[in-house]
Amino acid sequence: MAHRLGCILAGIISVLAFSGCLTSAPPPPKSWIVSASRKSNSELMIDKVARLGAVTVAAPYDKSALAVKRADGSLAFDAYNVFASSPSALLRAPLAALLEDDGRFGRVLSSVSTARSSSTLEAVVTDLSLDCTVENRRTAKVSISIAVVENREIKMFLDGSGSADAASGDYSAAFSEAFSQAVADALRAMPNK
Repeated sequence: MAHRLGCILAGIISVLAFSGCLTSAPPPPKSWIVSASRKSNSELMIDKVARLGAVTVAAPYDKSALAVKRADGSLAFDAYNVFASSPSALLRAPLAALLEDDGRFGRVLSSVSTARSSSTLEAVVTDLSLDCTVENRRTAKVSISIAVVENREIKMFLDGSGSADAASGDYSAAFSEAFSQAVADALRAMPNK
């Protein structure tokens, strides 16, 4: 009887151990953001207004978990490093700030604004990844394509890319810098003010 009770008790302990009840919990994921602040720009013309339309992050980068490009060419998703919200939602405010700071579009309004605008800006992010293809190097990479739409006609496409060293592990700073570079690179193709 004691032997049977010992076996049952050992079985319960092993089930608990394998289910994680007696082991330490994994660390919670770290949440990262992408940011850009609007500069106080008194030179913006109030009669020139653009609306930020759709901001899309292309698959497979449209997940909250950071996409990691590995040296063997595969793509992994880091469950312990995630964006604080969906990438398309996270990039809306910084994109509006960067486009407005450039000045060529005037004020940049959100898509829900009822104000009339002279143009709509739509963006597709085609790369939002942590590049680890080079040994001992981590690089935040961003590629973006911005469509300038006037009267429902595409007037131009602006394509750009950016990268930033992420070796420090501060992915908020690295992705913010890479995103700012990508937008600035795209805007270089546009005629001046």
